[in-house]
This record gives sequence, structure tokens and C-alpha cells, in this order.
Amino acid sequence: GAAAYARALGRTKLIRRSAHVAGILATCAVACLGCGLFDSGTVWRDGDYALLWIDLADEVTLSYDLGDGGWLTLVGPRVFAVGSDARFVVAKQYPSGDQTVTNYFMLDKRRTNVRSLESAIIGPLTESEFRAKAIDLALPPFTRVLESRE
Repeated sequence: GAAAYARALGRTKLIRRSAHVAGILATCAVACLGCGLFDSGTVWRDGDYALLWIDLADEVTLSYDLGDGGWLTLVGPRVFAVGSDARFVVAKQYPSGDQTVTNYFMLDKRRTNVRSLESAIIGPLTESEFRAKAIDLALPPFTRVLESRE
């Protein structure tokens, strides 16, 4: 009798203590969400196309707005320059943050079907390949350069 009661009482205290700890952890998690631990920003936008970063300001990507907070990454992190006109979006990227290499990308905005967006991207291109395409297709200039990354 008394031993069984003591075991049950010990389990009750353990459950209460576990619930208390879980409550503290939940409170901390909610507080961290509001403290900037998970941050994001948009540094350029043209319609549904944007340069944005999530968590790390240096990890800028060229992305497409899917709506309802969803984004499709078109050019991966370390995009540092972008330009656009009615037909094209162009971007420069340091792959893996390596500033000794610059990748060039171009995207035909006429391909607005989300399924074909990734195939609409041409690149990575070298500077000479990009210049040739820029002349042939009258690509727009790079009008937004992220100074902290150039």
C-alpha cells in the first residue's frame, strides 16, 4: 500500500516537473522567434522576382514568389548583382562565396509557368559567354549591386 502510493506520488511529481520544463522550453522558443534569430529580407524586387535572404544577410538568392509566403530559389546563395527589363532578369553570383569566381545568369521572364521557371534559367555563364548573350539579346544592365558583397 504505502510503497505503491509513494511510487504513484513520485510519478505525479515527475509528470508535473516534465510539464513545467516543457512549458519553459515552449516559452523560450516563442521568444526566440521574435528576437530576430530567424530573420529575412528582400533587397530588390521586380514583380514576382526578388533578391532575398533568410537567416544570413550574405546568403542572397534570386527567387520567384509563389505566393502565400512560398519562394522558389532560381539562383542559389551569394547573388550580389541583378538587373531586369520587360523580358529578362540577369544576376551575378559568387559561387559558395568565392569572390575570385563570378557566375552570370539570365532568365527569360516570358516563361511564367512555375514548372518551366528552372529550365528558363541560363547559367552559370562565364563573363565572356554572358557578354556575347548580352549583345545578341540586348540584356538589361546590372542596376542593383549589393555593395557589401561586391
